[in-house]
Amino acid sequence: MNENHSNVQYYEDEIDLKELILALWKRKTMIIAFTLIAAIIAGMFSMFVLSPVYETKLNIVISMPAAYNTRYGEYKLPITTNEQYINLITSNDVLINTIRDMGYNQEEVSISSLSKRIVIGKSEAKANTVQNSFMITVSADNPQESLKLAQSLFDNYIEFLDVMTKDKAVDYYYDYFVVELKSMKNDLDIEKEILRRNEELLAKTPRIIDGAKSNIEIQSQLNGSSSYVVPVDVANPNYIKIETDIIQGNQRIQLSEATMAKYEQYLEELNTEKQAIDNYYETGRVEKLVSSVIGVVETSVYLPSLPVAPTQKTSPSNALNTAIGAVIGGMLGVMAALVREYWFKEEKSK
Repeated sequence: MNENHSNVQYYEDEIDLKELILALWKRKTMIIAFTLIAAIIAGMFSMFVLSPVYETKLNIVISMPAAYNTRYGEYKLPITTNEQYINLITSNDVLINTIRDMGYNQEEVSISSLSKRIVIGKSEAKANTVQNSFMITVSADNPQESLKLAQSLFDNYIEFLDVMTKDKAVDYYYDYFVVELKSMKNDLDIEKEILRRNEELLAKTPRIIDGAKSNIEIQSQLNGSSSYVVPVDVANPNYIKIETDIIQGNQRIQLSEATMAKYEQYLEELNTEKQAIDNYYETGRVEKLVSSVIGVVETSVYLPSLPVAPTQKTSPSNALNTAIGAVIGGMLGVMAALVREYWFKEEKSK
């Protein structure tokens, strides 16, 4: 008896699928209302509250060499891959200069927030070359600002790479020539000391070996039957050897002095370059660096095509947000309809 009573109670509590569908249909107006209201709210929020995002694409091609030639010699670049070069586009110096050029309030637009608006795409390497193509996406609130931001970012990126490579090269060659001059100065002092001793030794060495006069009889047939005896003086071979060493020593000294003079001229030029670079940094990079050091950035990092302003926003998607709002509204409407249908029905039955 108890078992039958339990089964009856179970079937009474169980909700029939048909009954559920009829209940939802009965409350269809409520569900539709929830759906429409949520969709309208989501659409209005997407259109009037959320800030639009416009994206400008920068297709940057990088083919930086491992080394490049300057008038001071070959310089090996410290960065070895194009991926390392492109990552510098979000370096602090580039972003700070871009914020300044765009006229942004630094309290409103920080380095961190600007960095989040720059996305570096995957590289596309061209076959049989060391060239890589990178797609950089720059976002802003309107098309014109997005384009201007992309252009400013690229200009500051190129300037940063150019100054960085020149700065490193100038420091490298300046230190190199300072060390070389010190080494050559020591070698020159040694060479001059050797020359002085050779000159003293030469002054004490006889040009002709003592008792070295000899007569060498040379038979020569002239007009049939004439013989001549030619007297010859024999030079001292030690004197000749010392004299040769002195000549070669003088040549080495002259070559060293000429090289040192050239290196000293290089140091003067490099010191001027260092002062120009220091002034560039101290003045806040207001004026473009003027340098005679050969750079490779302008020919190795470039845009194959100029960026263009976007014609439509990337996000938010009003249609997608409206659809999401409608789905959420529909789900809320279904829940409200079921609560209204069963919860209050049970309350009344009690």
